[in-house]
Amino acid sequence: MEPDSLPPGLDQDLTSGSGDDLPPELAAELDRLQELIAGFEAETDEALQARVFGLLQSIDHIHRAGLRRLGELLKVAGLQARAIDDPEVKLLFDLYDLGEGGEKQRAEAVLATVTPYIESHGGKLTVLDAVDGIVTLELSGACSGCQGSSATLRHLVEGALRDGLPDLVRMEVVEAAAGGHAAGGHDHGHGALPAAPPGFIPLESLRPRRPGLTWQPVLRAVDVSLGTVRVVTLDGARILVANVEGEHYAYQDSCPGSPLTLAEASVEGTTLGCPWHACRFDLRGGRRLDGGDGPGLVVVPLAVVDGEIRIGTLAPVAA
Repeated sequence: MEPDSLPPGLDQDLTSGSGDDLPPELAAELDRLQELIAGFEAETDEALQARVFGLLQSIDHIHRAGLRRLGELLKVAGLQARAIDDPEVKLLFDLYDLGEGGEKQRAEAVLATVTPYIESHGGKLTVLDAVDGIVTLELSGACSGCQGSSATLRHLVEGALRDGLPDLVRMEVVEAAAGGHAAGGHDHGHGALPAAPPGFIPLESLRPRRPGLTWQPVLRAVDVSLGTVRVVTLDGARILVANVEGEHYAYQDSCPGSPLTLAEASVEGTTLGCPWHACRFDLRGGRRLDGGDGPGLVVVPLAVVDGEIRIGTLAPVAA
């Protein structure tokens, strides 16, 4: 595996912050687990790595769901505090990142891969909360209220969350109000478990991480005239670049549901008309405007830097 695809924290001490209350045999097993992780980190057989990390991901998904439900039942029975006073039980909850703020930290780590795109548009994405698989985000800055922000969040941010958090239930977005504060807070009212000790690595994080965006120049901004579209090819994929009232947007170059290009599509104001099916789309976000049941245009990350249009691509996930 390449160094930039390794899960963050693999080189940390798994026993860091665990205290001296663990039985010696359990502490020894933690040391052994750390040695195994280091060994697979250095493994040159990519097929073996893929099988091992796939196994860990499946185990994590099953155990995490059961432990989360167990925590809820313990809370209802009034036994949660008593249970996590036991060092072995506490270790298990900590190891799966189910302590206070654990799910939020996981979501923040995953979204770190897409923040460069959000920030390139003057926006800011903040994880407000993450409880029981529900991740609540705040969108602020230049992207707040933008008609294209909804599509960007759905196609890019939610995609990153689903790739990085197999137990994601849904994503909720709160638009920032004036002054930069969220329009509405979310207090889920759950009893908090103790915070995970620093250095603990949830087993789910051992799966390969999704790399960040790689920005590749495709055109000069002046090459796309106001109110027009152009098609470029990047890594074998066709991308439609549009100039809408001086703002640039990018989408996959095909009418949704077909392989037909939109290079000859008509542009009227902020609306793109498909030359094949008479479909109409909002170029400021890709949503469909003709009342059809089909999907909208698929958003592609775009940034304009020093007069140069750059497209963000996600590298394939390493084995």
